[in-house]
Amino acid sequence: MVNGSFYKSETLGRFIFQYTEPNGKRQTLRQKRNESERDFRKRVTSTKEKLNTGTYIEKSKDTFIEILKKYVEQKHKDGITSDRSYGRELSTIKQIENTCSNFINKPIQKIRVEDIEDSKEEMRRYSNAVISKMWILISKTFQIANSRRKISFNIMLDETLTKPISQIPEKKIEALTIEEENKLVNVLNNQEYSHKYRDIILLQLYTGMRIGEVLALSKDCIDLKNNTLTIYRTLTQDDNFHVIMGEHTKTYKRTSGIDKGKRTFPMSTTVKDLIEKILNQKTTNINGLLFWDNQKQTYITPTEINSYLKRINSKYHIVEGSIHSHRLRHTFITRCVEKGIFPKVIQNLVGHTKGSSITSDVYTSISNDFMIEELKKIN
Repeated sequence: MVNGSFYKSETLGRFIFQYTEPNGKRQTLRQKRNESERDFRKRVTSTKEKLNTGTYIEKSKDTFIEILKKYVEQKHKDGITSDRSYGRELSTIKQIENTCSNFINKPIQKIRVEDIEDSKEEMRRYSNAVISKMWILISKTFQIANSRRKISFNIMLDETLTKPISQIPEKKIEALTIEEENKLVNVLNNQEYSHKYRDIILLQLYTGMRIGEVLALSKDCIDLKNNTLTIYRTLTQDDNFHVIMGEHTKTYKRTSGIDKGKRTFPMSTTVKDLIEKILNQKTTNINGLLFWDNQKQTYITPTEINSYLKRINSKYHIVEGSIHSHRLRHTFITRCVEKGIFPKVIQNLVGHTKGSSITSDVYTSISNDFMIEELKKIN
């Protein structure tokens, strides 16, 4: 039960209330000028009630950006975030610094909903994906401050506060049409047959693997006897954005130790023939990888694959617009859907969580030819 010391200072000619905070620090409330004794006693009573009920908020000069940076650093030190995820969060912090300069250096106790509202216009200059990442970290910072009793209310829970929408138009990643896919395969099987990236692109197109997973394939992933391919890791980046070999797939959860992206699936005849061709090339490297840059003695990176796709598209006019490795993954999933393959089978093939709507809602772009064939059923 907190009582404190209440008295009138003869020197100041005002009432004083001295008390001890839960952290042991002594604090003093002074009667304000033009504040009546009655109103001051009410303020003292309110302070006592907060101390006794555990709702008292200690004065703090901790700024928003200090709390945010400590949170991100601690997660990385604790092993909760990988080097790659840590690097991404540092980039998001930079974006928050660019858009929220009006409040990030303020003590968090002095930040108001209006400060968040005033930063929204700058946020809208970024994509919706970036805005979502910033919004998550901003919300987390206030949540931490509230849980540590630095603020009495998490202002991000204000009913009027909503996440802004980007001014940048959304770019939907479309799968290749059947005609475009055939044109790409034809180029790879003829003009570009001897290129070192040819098999990588075909393997992704025929399996729907993420490009980092294709580039991380090693001989121990292949079981020709049982005709299966196992995916258990991916190329990734460290916190300096250097390409490294990851220990798990992209969907690995460090907090639970569960890797839902790890999977084994049967190879189609086309994939098996391609794998046997790759093995016959007898590429040797210390990691036993199927794909390796022997000249530079390093990994082949996703950036190199995307640059190659851009070059051959410019040369052979395969598709209108751009082509990159992620479109090949979209294309595989779209072809699976068009062929009527059971959704759970598709999810297992491409490493999506069971029950996820991503497979059908995000990665599928039904081709015009397929729609024409489906419409024939009505007639």
